[in-house]
Formats: sequence, structure tokens, C-alpha cells
Amino acid sequence: MKTRLFAPRGRLSALTLALVAFTATTSAAADDTALEVATRAPALADAAQAACTAITSASARSPLEVESAIRDARAAVSAAVTSEATVPAAAPILAGLAERIGDLDQVPSIQLQMLRNALANSAGDRERLIEGRALTNALLRHIDGSGDGTTPATAWHPCLVSNEYDFVEQVLRARDVTQQALLHEGGRHYDKLTLTMGDGSTREVFFDITDLYTRNAEALTR
Repeated sequence: MKTRLFAPRGRLSALTLALVAFTATTSAAADDTALEVATRAPALADAAQAACTAITSASARSPLEVESAIRDARAAVSAAVTSEATVPAAAPILAGLAERIGDLDQVPSIQLQMLRNALANSAGDRERLIEGRALTNALLRHIDGSGDGTTPATAWHPCLVSNEYDFVEQVLRARDVTQQALLHEGGRHYDKLTLTMGDGSTREVFFDITDLYTRNAEALTR
């Protein structure tokens, strides 16, 4: 029996989805925020690259542990935050998450940053929202610049496996991921995703997960 080296991707809760949707609501204020985010994101390019590099360092928790901790925290937030009035209940959960995996600003998880952005938006913390959305933008740009995803040789590097799904949804505008396969070629490891696009066509894309796979395997055999 093979040990799965990556945690399955979880969906955001209905509350979080609602908060994220509210964050993206089109209005003059939202347009101003989007402009500030776009202006700020390039300055965070180095931070995004550093976070993605650090996630596979030997001294850091394994990517598997990081993804598991984030999944647990998201589930706890979903249970604790049932309305905008209960948003403060997320603070101790996120504080506990930081104790497990370190400074959350330096964790290259798009799902985590989107959750924090939604909570910041609901709390009316515009400065935190702009900074968080800029970091999310920088992470997506970093992944996009790592390849073109058309072949294993030019695969994107996702920083964390869960980022693959958010990337294809937000950058490629894929409507659905219909299949995911793990490939091993030339000593490297890849995720191949089969996508259904908005026009109904299908597309195959590749993510190079070699460093993540290796780091997780090392952690499991300690």
C-alpha cells in the first residue's frame, strides 16, 4: 500500500466563500483596492519566492505537515465563524496555526492567504486586506513565471500542492479539474491535471512537485 505524500485538497467553507465573494464585489472601493493590490504585488515578488523556497528547506516542517495544519485551521475557522459577528473567533485559531507552522505571512499557501484576506475584509481591516491580497497575487505570479505548464519539462512549480487548484481556477480560469495523475519521469515527479475550461474544452497541464515530494518522503521516513 502506497503512502500518500500529499493531503487532499479541501474546499473553502460556505462562509469563507461568501466572504471571499464579498471581497471581490465590484464597486468604486473595490476598484481602488484592486489598483492598490496590483501596485503593491510586484514589491512582494521576492517575498513570494523566498516563501516558496523555504517550504522545502530541511529545517522547515514538511509541506505535508504545513498543508495538514492549514486544513485543520480552516476546518476550525469554519466551525467557529458562523457569521460576521463571530469573525473574531478566528484570531486564536490563526495564532495557534502560526505556532505550528511559523509566520503566516511567509507561508506560500494561496488557500491560507485567501482565508486571512476574507477575514480581514469582514473585519474592515483594509490595510491588511490589501497587503494580503498583494501577497496572494505575488504567489500566483511567481507560480505563473516558473514555467508554462504545457509539458513536464516546462511544468509550473506550485510551492504547495494545494496551490495547483487555486492557480488553475484563478489564473487559467478553469471551470473544473476532472482528473489528477501523479507521474514519475527522469527522476522527477509531476502532477498532471486535466481541466475543463469555461468554453467546455479540455486542457492538460503539468506541475513539477519534485522538491515537495522528496521533502515529504524524507519527513515520513524519519
